[in-house]
Amino acid sequence: MKKKLVLFLVLAAIAVGSISAQSNVKNWISGEVSLFGGGARYERMLTPKFSAGADVYWSSFFFIWNELDVGVFGRMYPWEGKFFVELGLGFHTHTALAVFGGHLEVITGLAISPAAGWRIDFGRPGGFFITPGIKAPITMGINDYNDKFAVGIGFVPYFGLGGAF
Repeated sequence: MKKKLVLFLVLAAIAVGSISAQSNVKNWISGEVSLFGGGARYERMLTPKFSAGADVYWSSFFFIWNELDVGVFGRMYPWEGKFFVELGLGFHTHTALAVFGGHLEVITGLAISPAAGWRIDFGRPGGFFITPGIKAPITMGINDYNDKFAVGIGFVPYFGLGGAF
């Protein structure tokens, strides 16, 4: 199943990347993969240094640490280049093994997700690109184990493949 997902994302990225890029590329679409998981992202450049968009992803670390998110984000490219910092807001589910309890705790609620990474073009700007990055969603919501308010912090390394138009 994972191989099919990765193959699909690579083929989609190549297809999108083959679209004729204009000198003023504004839309970036990518598929993302993590250790065990995947997602999709749309990003719209608003200025040369700032973009906004939406993403959805599921990420897992050996099924004892899971992140599921649907959200929006703003990205800033401080030097109009490849490096970016990001701040996201979304509906999130964070699952983690409780250190002292030995049980799985699931926190569902609002997440604020800081992130950073690089968008690296291959060939002409706006063609095929990769995006290695990392995000740390902070989930604030109800813990399903004891029905109390809780905060969970996640760790999501990812690798995006996409194209622009």
